[in-house]
Amino acid sequence: MSQAVSPYSVEERVTDGETVWVAIRARGAEWSWLTPVEAARLGQQWVDRYARPPRALSTTTDAFDWL
Repeated sequence: MSQAVSPYSVEERVTDGETVWVAIRARGAEWSWLTPVEAARLGQQWVDRYARPPRALSTTTDAFDWL
């Protein structure tokens, strides 16, 4: 099953009703195939790193200092 979620696409390979491989492709690059465990770990790492809200900005703090 391939799912386009701009600007990236995700595809799964299912065998006997079980997901065996998960692939992601961004901006026309080659597919990167991961096991479901690797894909889950990568997703959690992205959530941990990027889903946190920025801390309150002060007049002396750059807007992107929290990145």
